[in-house]
Amino acid sequence: MNFKKSFVAAVSLLSVVPMASFASLSEDDFVEAAWMTTRFFGAQRSGQGPNWVLDGTKHTTSFTKDSYNGKDVSGGWFDCGDHVMYGQSQGYASYILALSYAEFREGFYDLYTGDYTDYKESNDYTRKGGKPNGVRDLLEELRYEADFWTKAAISSSAFVTVKGDGNSDHKKWVTAGMMSTLGSGDGGEPRSITGNANDAFTPGMASAMLAVMARVDPDSANRKKYLEAAKTAYAYAKSHKGVTTSGGFYESTWWDGRWKDGPFLAALELYRTTKDNTYKTEADEWYFDLQFVSGSYTRLNYSNAVPLSVVMAEGVFQWAPSSGSFYDAEQFLNNIYKKKVKDDVFMGETGGSASFSVRSPAGGAFLYALVSKFYNESKYDKIIEKNVSYLLGDNSNKKSYVVGFTRNGASAPKSPHHRGYYANEDPGREVDSGLQPPEKNKLLGGLIAGDFNSGSHSGTVSNWQVNEVCVDMNAPLVGALGYILSKKAPVTMEGEEEEEPEDTLEVIRPVLAATGLKLFQNGSTVTLSDMNGSAFDVRVFDLSGKTVQSFAHASGSLSFTLPSRGVFQIRVSTLKNNRTFFVKSL
Repeated sequence: MNFKKSFVAAVSLLSVVPMASFASLSEDDFVEAAWMTTRFFGAQRSGQGPNWVLDGTKHTTSFTKDSYNGKDVSGGWFDCGDHVMYGQSQGYASYILALSYAEFREGFYDLYTGDYTDYKESNDYTRKGGKPNGVRDLLEELRYEADFWTKAAISSSAFVTVKGDGNSDHKKWVTAGMMSTLGSGDGGEPRSITGNANDAFTPGMASAMLAVMARVDPDSANRKKYLEAAKTAYAYAKSHKGVTTSGGFYESTWWDGRWKDGPFLAALELYRTTKDNTYKTEADEWYFDLQFVSGSYTRLNYSNAVPLSVVMAEGVFQWAPSSGSFYDAEQFLNNIYKKKVKDDVFMGETGGSASFSVRSPAGGAFLYALVSKFYNESKYDKIIEKNVSYLLGDNSNKKSYVVGFTRNGASAPKSPHHRGYYANEDPGREVDSGLQPPEKNKLLGGLIAGDFNSGSHSGTVSNWQVNEVCVDMNAPLVGALGYILSKKAPVTMEGEEEEEPEDTLEVIRPVLAATGLKLFQNGSTVTLSDMNGSAFDVRVFDLSGKTVQSFAHASGSLSFTLPSRGVFQIRVSTLKNNRTFFVKSL
């Protein structure tokens, strides 16, 4: 067992790995942003907690009586600025964060104690008030969520996807602790629990998150329980389809038919963790049935994880999308994120540029970070840092979109749509009644939905379209920040094992499009072309590695029919380059 020397005690004097600076934000600014956006998840804690924004209120716990058929299902994260738990956004966020931890671990620091007693003792809720406890902060936030998913994964026929009712929950502008004491009609206990929905997306994403945790958590007991729960959640996902209909919130129609990426990512991560080829076979079946092209936007968000699936499929299995003119993950991302770019910042989002605009730069930065990790490249570091910096206030308006982040002269949001932020326990107060937060809560760390059209912050709390903060928006930003810090100032911790290489297919960097090689598929017919007119050789393999077809000295282009149904590896060789494609014949 190999161990690395700990630098935790000297976290304020981080050893720096040189990396070109592309933005006006300093290295410490990124550390501050990562600390704030990670701790935001502690402000989303339901159940026994602790939840740090509730410190100092009369009701410091919330919804501890959540149960389904007599089983305790309390805990987990609230969805946004409300107190409902919607599994679609929560499962998505928890998987992205777990994946970020797994891939960019050294970019996540230990700056506070996971139960927040350090802040209480010091009476200082700034970064200086925290004390390291030997566990990376993101891991502690993830454990709280993973422990909830182990409760939610009751059996292959019972899985909790929704807790609470959005309509009753939104009636009162009070803290979660206070709301718990109100009647069910005002969002209090007992509240409705959905445990039998025809939903494969939520348990799929939860399973993927748990499978990652079963691989990366240093505690063996945790790894065991997380893996068991991951398998249970996946079993539920396999026997259901679609997404939960939640009374007007996160309706299934919003998905445009996309939900199979949930179980696909579950199968992929279960394979990575267990090395059981059964999961790889099932991942194959899910993946090649995804909707790779749908509508004018296919950007990453809680209702469309297909871009993430494309990146992971290539990174783990070398699979490329089976529909559309996409030959690798890099080209797929370039196609969707470079449709609308301003000064290297990804602009626009599903529903218009003024609708939760922050999802584009945050999600894009995270996806390119993953591609960079899998390709072992740094060419996207500039654009990753640019998009993150934009959200942190490095823009022409000097507007930060993270509540409390004012570094580099940025103006931070002051009216987030988040009940806990204001610590109000008076049910008679209205949302826009001039409520002000306690000083400690001003560093909430939530990423607001934003409005890139005006470049300004709305001062109206009720304007959730601009001021809402949600777990699904924060997660990709945390991931991208982790990547940046893993390159700029990685921190190693004593007692963490060196990760051993996975027994997956070797990750080979696809040759760039500049080589001229392209592949198009129409049913079982494959057409290969070299835009440079070069001659090339082709070999077609089945997944066992057996050659099933070969073509020598094709000139310019070649069309052929795949011999049967299934997934095939196609290797194309020219005098200068080699390319590998994966295609599926139905």
